[in-house]
Amino acid sequence: MANASDEKAVITENLRDTGLDESSVTKCLQMIEEKQFAALERYLKTYRQTLLDSVHIYNERIDCLDFLTYTIRKNGGI
Repeated sequence: MANASDEKAVITENLRDTGLDESSVTKCLQMIEEKQFAALERYLKTYRQTLLDSVHIYNERIDCLDFLTYTIRKNGGI
């Protein structure tokens, strides 16, 4: 875990915790260093939407599985 007094290390760890690959982490850190905060916000917002889209895809799959197991149970098997 990063030392809380090392702000760059904390931010780096947080970016990694989001699931960003090392190239993306480096890109984000560069935007921070260059004070391109609007670009960073857009980049992170796009990544957030990508993660949210994944959540929706997996949620639909879970719903299908739930319906399938419900149908099998209701009909006493396949």
